Amino acid sequence: MADTLVPMKVDVLTPDALVYSDEGVDMVIARALDGDFAVMKNHLPLAAALQVCQVRIQKGGKEKKIAVFGGFLEMKDNYVNIITPQAETAENIDIPRAEAAMARARNRLAHVTPDIDVDRAKAALQRALVRIQVSGKN
Repeated sequence: MADTLVPMKVDVLTPDALVYSDEGVDMVIARALDGDFAVMKNHLPLAAALQVCQVRIQKGGKEKKIAVFGGFLEMKDNYVNIITPQAETAENIDIPRAEAAMARARNRLAHVTPDIDVDRAKAALQRALVRIQVSGKN
């Protein structure tokens, strides 16, 4: 069992960088393959595969949103470790680029031809929507 005096720590890592790290976090909310979930201090150990989603990190009445593009979340001993192939904070999202990607994907899905990879267009749309959602421009 986790020490109740130890604050909850969160790290979000990609192969290239530590995207986010903080201590004293109150709650982490994410989306696993089977739905949304939250972890708080002293949560039982947990491992979950993540969807393309926004991860919401709550601390002291404030919320930090991070776009994650798959990966895993592990919770153990008040340490939340998120490992993802790619993650972006709101400050690092290129909003015009995300909006253009969303428009392209929607156009492809609205006008499907034999040369369009529908699954790829759906994935591109999902990534763009998460970026826009995290940026707060939705």
